[in-house]
Amino acid sequence: MNYEREISNLLRRLGVNNSYIGFRYTIYGVARTIHDPTLLAYISKGLYVDIAVHYQTSVGCVERNIRTLINTIWLHGDKKLLNEIFNFELSQKPRNGAFIDALANYIAVRGNGEEMTGSACQQQTT
Repeated sequence: MNYEREISNLLRRLGVNNSYIGFRYTIYGVARTIHDPTLLAYISKGLYVDIAVHYQTSVGCVERNIRTLINTIWLHGDKKLLNEIFNFELSQKPRNGAFIDALANYIAVRGNGEEMTGSACQQQTT
């Protein structure tokens, strides 16, 4: 299944658009995470590398641009929707890995009616 459009729409509803470089990185990262949740286990050596290779940039740029996107959502975006995605009220800005994992799980649940198997959140609690 191709999730890019759904992820893009969700990010727009959260309050960001494709003028942020991290927008494309996040869409690609969430889609890759839906297909392979283990990429989040070591995000700097897994998912960020995958995104950096795909977009021919550095891992540091990927991390920074996704962080900027999350910061914009946190400061100016739809907090109610963000809390719905995480399924609880956030008291602080989410980290990159938690944000990507929550988006991936939210999209997967809405698309399939069931949670992603092996998501990073599930792996940490078991």
